[in-house]
Amino acid sequence: MTFFLDANVLIYSVASSEYQEPCLRILDAVAHGDAPGRTSTAVLEEVWHVELRARGGPPANLTHRLYSLLRPLLPVTDEAFGLALSIPVRGLGANDRLHIGTCLAHGIDTIVSADRAFDGVPEVRRVDPLDTAAVGLLLGRGN
Repeated sequence: MTFFLDANVLIYSVASSEYQEPCLRILDAVAHGDAPGRTSTAVLEEVWHVELRARGGPPANLTHRLYSLLRPLLPVTDEAFGLALSIPVRGLGANDRLHIGTCLAHGIDTIVSADRAFDGVPEVRRVDPLDTAAVGLLLGRGN
């Protein structure tokens, strides 16, 4: 089952926190072809924005390395944008709506994210990187 990687998973993979190791494990599985994780141009734009504005934040060339790892990227299409506009969930920002619209346009029903705002979207299931059992299922490793 293909799942969508939110920007925070990519950023947390290089940030010292409780999320770093689980996010690295997810990215490693995707990089080795062991898990069908995908992301979009909009997600990498978010990472790039953080990288360009950060002082002491994500390492230089993070976006370039992630682009090499995660391509081909899912496009944010006209259909995805239209779907994003129709999402009625309060508290969900424009980029997060684009991520959901992109998921729906590409038949993806699972998003890996630390962002609880996605929990209010009935069309997708959010898997928190800290949820070891759910991540194990996504990565095909059972519990």
